[in-house]
Amino acid sequence: MRKKGIVERLVISAPSENDFSYDKLPQNRKKLFSYMLKNKFFKIYKNHFFTSLFFVPLIVWCVLTMNYTDFVFGLQANEGITHFVEHWVTVYVTAIPLWSLAFWGLAGGLNVLKKLAWSDPLIFKTDFIKGIKSSGKQLAFIGFLWGTAYALIRYATNWLGFYYRVFDDSYSVIFGIFVCFFVLLLAIGYTVYAVCMASMYNVTLKQLFVGAFKLYLSDIFLATGVVLLCLLPMAFLVISDLAIVPLIVYLLLLGLLIGFLIIPPFLVCQHTFDRIINKKDYPNYYGRGLSYGVYEQKETLEIASDVEEIIDTKETENDFERVNDDED
Repeated sequence: MRKKGIVERLVISAPSENDFSYDKLPQNRKKLFSYMLKNKFFKIYKNHFFTSLFFVPLIVWCVLTMNYTDFVFGLQANEGITHFVEHWVTVYVTAIPLWSLAFWGLAGGLNVLKKLAWSDPLIFKTDFIKGIKSSGKQLAFIGFLWGTAYALIRYATNWLGFYYRVFDDSYSVIFGIFVCFFVLLLAIGYTVYAVCMASMYNVTLKQLFVGAFKLYLSDIFLATGVVLLCLLPMAFLVISDLAIVPLIVYLLLLGLLIGFLIIPPFLVCQHTFDRIINKKDYPNYYGRGLSYGVYEQKETLEIASDVEEIIDTKETENDFERVNDDED
């Protein structure tokens, strides 16, 4: 047998003594997140890369309109408010179709992410395209609705900002701005459940929007908290006055964050789906990716083991009876 070289021994590790066991999978989804990052980082990054390609037009448009935004908000309040509607249409309304395109590609990324989270066999190109074909239209429509909702919320926040600077600097206006951002956070959480549900189940639009609302409400504090943590990098877009900071955040989103930021909310949705839907209606989906999950291979092995045990027991009983008969 050929002797391995030093580099080959370093790169190719020795085979594991123990075969894969479902009992060795993580016991909860918090550990599953760490397990995925540790064992499937490069596959996750590959998924991030292809998913982020569909976000490129949206991010490029955001970068291109940064100077216009800086110009409008850098004017005196009385003059800036005259450009308010024009700025809103140019920056936010025209971006709505780009949101639809981004969500259309997200359908493929979520299907791949589901395979990675469930430790199912993965053929990347096939599964990515399959996700787009199966749920791309629904996610594109969700993206259209999300883009519209985001544009309306930004209209309200920007209008209140100008109103505060020009007409009324009372705390009620500041409170109204915080309410708008709170509504935005809830809208993000609801949208997360909608896209995850559309990528998981074959449902009509009515079932999707009503079901996503009920599911989000059932775990609203957990889901909103996780979404808020994932949005912390985006907070620099709001609190920083440096022009370079939004550009850095956009580059981080495109280069690293998009494919990774969707994992925690996705796992929270899986937790909710298991608790409310899968355990009763979709038992084959229950606990997938976790040690207590339901797996066809696992069930086959358990059934085969039970059958062998029954056969061995029957053979033992028959042999025992036959020996007694011979003795008699």
